[in-house]
Amino acid sequence: MLASVVTLGCKVNEYESQSILNQLKQAGYDICEGLVKADVYVVNTCAVTNMAEHKSRQMLSRILKLNPNAKIFVCGCAVQNNPSQFLKNANVFALVGNAGKEDIVKFINKQNKVLPDLIHDKYTSTARPIKTRTRQYIKIQDGCDYFCTYCLIPYVRGRSRSRNMADIIDEVKHTNAKEIVLTGINMTDYKQNNKPALKKLIKEVDKLNVRFRISSIECMALDDEMIKILKSSKNFCPHFHISLQSACNETLKRMNRHYTIETFMQIVQNIKNNFSNATISTDIIVGFVGETEKEFKTTVSNLKKIGFSFMHIFPYSERAGTVASKMESKIDKATKKIREDKLVKLNQQLKTKFYNNNKNTTHTVLVELYENGYSCGYTENYVYTYIKGKLKNNEIVNIKLTKPYKEGMIGEIC
Repeated sequence: MLASVVTLGCKVNEYESQSILNQLKQAGYDICEGLVKADVYVVNTCAVTNMAEHKSRQMLSRILKLNPNAKIFVCGCAVQNNPSQFLKNANVFALVGNAGKEDIVKFINKQNKVLPDLIHDKYTSTARPIKTRTRQYIKIQDGCDYFCTYCLIPYVRGRSRSRNMADIIDEVKHTNAKEIVLTGINMTDYKQNNKPALKKLIKEVDKLNVRFRISSIECMALDDEMIKILKSSKNFCPHFHISLQSACNETLKRMNRHYTIETFMQIVQNIKNNFSNATISTDIIVGFVGETEKEFKTTVSNLKKIGFSFMHIFPYSERAGTVASKMESKIDKATKKIREDKLVKLNQQLKTKFYNNNKNTTHTVLVELYENGYSCGYTENYVYTYIKGKLKNNEIVNIKLTKPYKEGMIGEIC
């Protein structure tokens, strides 16, 4: 029987989906990924925004167009947030929230539609993920204690809990991947024995001589000591995705973010001083509750000063049950769209400048795929690179970046 796992959302979901694939394989299923015709589907959902949750529901309809008789099992954040939205579909045979993914075959076999409670007190180990990609995600942490006013994640993922460091190191040793990405819901809060331990983990990973990245991180984790550790690393890929959300202090305060824009800018400048060609990216929420025109202009001005390599722009999406959903002074859709368009335009300008700054620089690229006559992959500083001709996947090659092309740059072997 063929089972396919369909993934929406974040890198943590990607990791967990690879674990689900392994569980299905061990249970005797033939396995695949994505929207292909199969007998059984596991849909790993997302609920970070209303649109993400809509896409999660929509995925069921797309599956049934492929196979009207499919047995569908739905798991993840959208289920945890609102299981009833999936129950009315006759092809849904079981629901699993976030607790339970580590033993999903049990729910499939029982066709269980009652969610288990979220696990709050400890990290739950899962089956090791099946390696299907050149870059391998390594999950180090789950949950979040920050409770930003706009965010649903602490309610659907539970409180912060960290994975045993020895288990992480053992998984890295056995991935056989040439590049890994350390990921978590809030990696900044990674701890061992209730003490901050992210710096120690990075030092231990660096000893394994595999190229590694860190996924989204809070600016507070990037103090002088952390920058020194990363700069001295032989294997760290210099891409810093630092969650900002707004570049105005008044807005940040309403969001319950735990830093000022001045602190954030100092940290970014310190990175630029120590990494000459690092990629520095971020997430920005536009049109948050109470965001005045003055606050928005302050955000735009500060984003120009910071000079990110690129930004992910999201219009504020109200999530029922969060503190922000109860706040007054909501921003209308038209205003949000105008502000979003301005930031999208700024983002394009920043990307163009970043690509131009990378012209004639040399890098290493991990080749991930071949399409339309180009071998493609990311440089160590996260520039998506198109190399003419067919190269072997999962090989690291030396290239020179020559010019912007599509969503990245042309690279020539050197």
